[in-house]
Amino acid sequence: MLAIVLALGASLGWGVSDFLGGLKSRTLPVLTVLLISQSTALVLLTLIAATRAAAPPDAATLGHAAIAGLGELAGIAALYRGLAVGTMSIVAPVAATAPAVPLLIGLATGQIPGPLQLTGLALAMLGLAATSYRPGTSTGPTASTLPSILYGLLAAAGFGTFFHTMHHAGQGDVGWALLTARLTSVLALAAVIIITRHRVRVRATDLPQLAAIGALVIVADFLYTTASTLGLAGVAAVLASLHTIVTIALARIMLKERLRRAQQIGIAISLIGVLAISAG
Repeated sequence: MLAIVLALGASLGWGVSDFLGGLKSRTLPVLTVLLISQSTALVLLTLIAATRAAAPPDAATLGHAAIAGLGELAGIAALYRGLAVGTMSIVAPVAATAPAVPLLIGLATGQIPGPLQLTGLALAMLGLAATSYRPGTSTGPTASTLPSILYGLLAAAGFGTFFHTMHHAGQGDVGWALLTARLTSVLALAAVIIITRHRVRVRATDLPQLAAIGALVIVADFLYTTASTLGLAGVAAVLASLHTIVTIALARIMLKERLRRAQQIGIAISLIGVLAISAG
């Protein structure tokens, strides 16, 4: 039960950070938003690591953490790019299949949930797809929709890789896992910015929200990593992926965006799935 609560807490943190990141990305370049927020997270994690004085885990564990950082960064980049050049109603539900990656890996390695949890997992993933669905659009792999599908699949692969590898990295030390993942992502971002010669410009008034995004990501990553080490990684990944619903709810409250009937049904299905997972 504690793992479920922590995973749901991760979904809340990621949902709020996604909402704030989406708002700032309307006025600032995505690379700038990512660099400032990720760098803030790295500074905070470094300070925490300095006070803990915990011994670093083995190289294999740190390697998993580094891959997790790259996976998360790739997932965010692909999702943002897909939403910018593709169709949101196609990109979002494809990206929402990310929990299938650790779930399928878990099933292949013998981590088999009970029948009720399997049903809950299926309902939660179905609800995520329905929440992101917008009627009146074609989802066939035509020339116009192919970029949306590809970017969605890349985002799902990136987030799914993070879910799976961070679970293994957290088996050593959660603090070192998060620090290594964040350091890797910031170094990768810096390399991209240098190669593309992107000029980072940000107003002082934007810094508090960008810093808050980084802090929320730290909290969410910590909650997810802990949850995945206490319970089944596939279950934790699906529950943490409910951050999509959090973002939609905030958009409805703060931006007055209206939910379509399909989204309302998707939220209800996801909540039923959460209850089924909890009961199992």
